Amino acid sequence: MKNNFYLKLGAIFGLILLLLIPRAYIGGIVYERQGWRQKAYDSIGQSWPGAQTLAGPVLVLPYTLTYHTKEKILDGNRREKEVVKEATLNDALYLMPEQLKINSRVETSERYRGIYQVPVYTSRVEVSGKFNTQPILDLLAQNKGHLIRFESPRLSVLVRDQRGLIAPSALTWNGAGQSFKPGAELHNATAGMHAVLPELKPELQAQRLQFAFALELRGMRAMNFALLAEDAEVNADANWPHPSFTGQLLPEQREIGKDGFKAVWRASSFSYDVGGGLEACRKGNCLALLESSVGFDLLKPVDVYQESERSIKYAELFIVLTFVVLILFELLKKLRVHPVQYVLVGTALLMFYLLLIALSEHIRFFYAYLTGASACTLLLTCYFGAILRSHRFGLLLGAGLSLLYAVLYVILQAEDYAMLMGSMLLFVVLAGLMLATRHFDWYQLMGQGDADQTGMEKERGHA
Repeated sequence: MKNNFYLKLGAIFGLILLLLIPRAYIGGIVYERQGWRQKAYDSIGQSWPGAQTLAGPVLVLPYTLTYHTKEKILDGNRREKEVVKEATLNDALYLMPEQLKINSRVETSERYRGIYQVPVYTSRVEVSGKFNTQPILDLLAQNKGHLIRFESPRLSVLVRDQRGLIAPSALTWNGAGQSFKPGAELHNATAGMHAVLPELKPELQAQRLQFAFALELRGMRAMNFALLAEDAEVNADANWPHPSFTGQLLPEQREIGKDGFKAVWRASSFSYDVGGGLEACRKGNCLALLESSVGFDLLKPVDVYQESERSIKYAELFIVLTFVVLILFELLKKLRVHPVQYVLVGTALLMFYLLLIALSEHIRFFYAYLTGASACTLLLTCYFGAILRSHRFGLLLGAGLSLLYAVLYVILQAEDYAMLMGSMLLFVVLAGLMLATRHFDWYQLMGQGDADQTGMEKERGHA
């Protein structure tokens, strides 16, 4: 009896290890479906603008600096003399707004590729602010005595994906109207638009030049704003109830409800190195202007694959716990459960995760979880009643399994406390088993009590 029991324990342990193979296969299905979803996103991204970033406006003032340099040369008598040469330098002055205000109203919808849904949006953006011409006066003061000839300035606006730029309004520049043209005209950053401005005539005192324009920007999954200003404010209003705020600064104010959200960001040139981005742009890397941004992602309320992946991590607990309970019933009720029956029980437990993945792609995760858990619990309740030869025991095990599924769902929904609740679940299960079996005579249950008692009496007789 003793050897047979240990052999059976070894066989059950081997079965648990074998069940890890289909468990790993189910985990692979999750990764595979995630890959198919990403391909659906990429497919939609080929025909719809991707995640957008709006940067600017940036005032670009090209100029030519003419100055004189002195050089020493050797004349015909090989005597050194000093000559004056004229040199020119072509450069541009990049100015960010002194004040910038952006109001964005985002209307979202969903596009489909097969069973996969991707959030897309159209954002109506209103931009206004003013530039300070003090940097122009500073440039003239630094090159006093040199000739500076300014060319036609332009106002450049950058976006990450040119396809999303729809019908911008005319630019209102210092009270006059100017039209936009495609392309940002900023070195390696070509996506966007620009407007050629009237010539700026340097005055004795700094001027403040006001501007305003509006545009529609289409994108997918995320919207960001690069706060290229000494003092910037962004107001975003969207009909998406599940935003994830991203970027270097979180919004100062936010309201999130079932009908959407509102958020307000405020920043200054002291918040991050805006001047460094402009300097990088002057040297040829204008894509750096898109990096320092704030914004939001349009998250799906429930990532079914992430939830499924997290639930699969508890598969081993369900299998081990169920097998331990069956072993206890074997010992207490002197029943014999065949290893094939253990395999069927373990397979039924794993079937829940496969049902969960398949159903959650078509219905809400809660209903998919409820359907899969109910189906597997009902199946195992009937099967437990048959192999334990007691409907009462079958109902008891089914109720315990239902409780475990309910606790697991709560853990899956509590993302921030998942590890804490999972640890507590393991502790409660272990404590329950220890308390329930604390008075068991394991030697007697395994049929070793009489043999050990006989052996002890023989040893006393020989003594």
